[in-house]
Amino acid sequence: MNWAFQNPIRLEGAVRRHFESVGYSAMLTLWRRKRMILALMALAALAALVVLLRSDKRYTSNALVQVDFGRDDQTGNGRQGGGLSFDLSALVETEARFISSRAIARQVADKLAAERGGTPPAGEHEIQQLMRNLTVRNDSRSYLIDIGYTAEDPKRAAEIANLFVDTYLKNRSETSFAAARRASEWYAAQIKEARTALEAAESATSDYRAAYDIIDTSSDGGALQQQQMREIVSQANGASLARLNEEARLERATRAVADGTIPPDIAALPQIQRLSESRETARRQVAELVAASGERHPNVERARALLDETESRLREEVRKAVTTISEDVNNARKLEAGLEASARKAKLALIDNKSREAELRTLQGKADAIRNRLKTLSDSYVQAQALSDLKPVAAQVMIAAEPIDTPSGPKASLVLGLALLGAATLGAGLAFLLERRDTGFRREDEVLPETDCPCLGLIAATSGTAMRLDIAARRETMRAIAASTGLTAFQTSAKTVLVTSALPGEGKSLVVDSLALSLMEMGRSVLIIDASPRSEPARENRPALEDMVADASSRRQFLESRRGEPLPVLQRRNASLRSSLPLVAGESMAPLSVIQRRTGLSEGGAVFANAAIGDLVREASSKFDVILIEAPPVMLVADSLILAQVADIVIQAVRWHDTPKSTVSAALKRLREAAVRVNGIVLTGVNPAKYQSYHSFFGASSTRKFRKYYAAFD
Repeated sequence: MNWAFQNPIRLEGAVRRHFESVGYSAMLTLWRRKRMILALMALAALAALVVLLRSDKRYTSNALVQVDFGRDDQTGNGRQGGGLSFDLSALVETEARFISSRAIARQVADKLAAERGGTPPAGEHEIQQLMRNLTVRNDSRSYLIDIGYTAEDPKRAAEIANLFVDTYLKNRSETSFAAARRASEWYAAQIKEARTALEAAESATSDYRAAYDIIDTSSDGGALQQQQMREIVSQANGASLARLNEEARLERATRAVADGTIPPDIAALPQIQRLSESRETARRQVAELVAASGERHPNVERARALLDETESRLREEVRKAVTTISEDVNNARKLEAGLEASARKAKLALIDNKSREAELRTLQGKADAIRNRLKTLSDSYVQAQALSDLKPVAAQVMIAAEPIDTPSGPKASLVLGLALLGAATLGAGLAFLLERRDTGFRREDEVLPETDCPCLGLIAATSGTAMRLDIAARRETMRAIAASTGLTAFQTSAKTVLVTSALPGEGKSLVVDSLALSLMEMGRSVLIIDASPRSEPARENRPALEDMVADASSRRQFLESRRGEPLPVLQRRNASLRSSLPLVAGESMAPLSVIQRRTGLSEGGAVFANAAIGDLVREASSKFDVILIEAPPVMLVADSLILAQVADIVIQAVRWHDTPKSTVSAALKRLREAAVRVNGIVLTGVNPAKYQSYHSFFGASSTRKFRKYYAAFD
């Protein structure tokens, strides 16, 4: 099953129960200590009454001052001046702080010292006294300031309150314009400096523009220069292309001339065409004449001479044409060089202009920054002028302070309330601190979590008022302890019970004797072995533990006889059992035998180190139903650790609300380290009424119910 959605709910319930338990325990703690808390509150109330009776009466006089913000252009929410709005509540708060300031108190103290005939300035103590007794409250809605002063004399209180009002009004009139006037003068000086700096910056910009002929520093001007440079570069590229074409033309013409042909670039020239046609005509004539007349005919000679002349003229014209082409190449080269030089010059000029324009923009930026600062200063100057033109904060006395004969303090209800509250808080703190002390186990359910041992029972302390009922309750408790440890079962072998404690005086003897008495009532034969050391020899003539251990014959003789002790022996062992015996029928009781130790601590090693102690217990088990061993305190004597080895059941007696928990835990740890298992703890000396107070608010009524039950049926 998936518990993912169920565990948080259970955890929440556990947390809630935990905090409810903690809160309930805290309330029970306060309820148990209610007498102490009430006593502290009574003492505090008494002390407060004494303080009230011995304290001097104090009187308070108040004066009302109204702050007037009236102007011709006043609005409902604030006043306007130079386009500015003001928070009136903040201004009223400022005036109230000014009245309660140290400066006003010092002036008032100086005036009072002068009135007394003293010499100002006044002392620090007088100033502090005035400030402590002065109260200033303001109401931002009605613009009223309440100035109060407290003194032991009502006339004195009214006089000093009015003196504070007069001093405030005087200072108010003197300091109305000081701050605004200083600000206005400072702004005026700054504006003058800014204007001078602006003029210098604008002059430097103009001079720089004129020196370098800079007309336009905008992006359009730069684009125009770049366009011009691009045109020059384009022309230079065209000139380079033309130069290449002319050079190619010259190369073709030169190669054609060298081959004896007419270059095709100049063949289309009119003069070249006519000469070419004349040469062809002359060649045909020569050919015709040679064919008609022969090689040596005069006409042939004349025709050949005409042909040579024509070819000579043609070559001359070709040479002139090639010369013209060569000149065109030179001209193209010159044009190209000129355009390239112009392009380089344009580039350098553009770069130079860019740097100069940047410098000019820097100068213009400085001028603009100064201009902006001048504008800001001018606006601030206008605001300062508006503040200085405002009317001062006018204040008028609405109600002057008058002596009031009714005391204003000390306030009895407040003093008593604080005293009672402080006493209740102190009492609660003391109650919790007292509860935090390790004063032992207070409740039965504390035993198991602290010691890992169950609580077998609670033995109530005997009270003189209801002895019989206490005996009945104790008897039932012991019967319950016997039943829980298995001593009431019908077994074939006897059981050995060891009763010990952490410290002396925790009720071991009471537990042993009461348990023996209850077992005897139930028909169980009981042997009590009192192993506690004795400071002096016992006066009674009864078997000693040392004899039973050292002498086997005495031991067997004693066990065979099963001599019963008279019941008064329990009375002598424990005085609290003195009233228990009449409740028991003597005829039906099983026999009781007691073996008591007569030596001190020094002989304990010889007694308990002897293996015969085990023989004693083993042999006694065949003669008695229950063997009860009362052992010395675990934290003081090691005998309990030895005796526990022969015991079937180990019970530790703990004094209720007395033995520290740490001591009990240390004793249990010591027993466990010796491989001894403690079966349970018995709380002795329990106060029933007080015990019930740890569980409910009505412990006394629960105790009365218990006593009523025992009284009705016992």
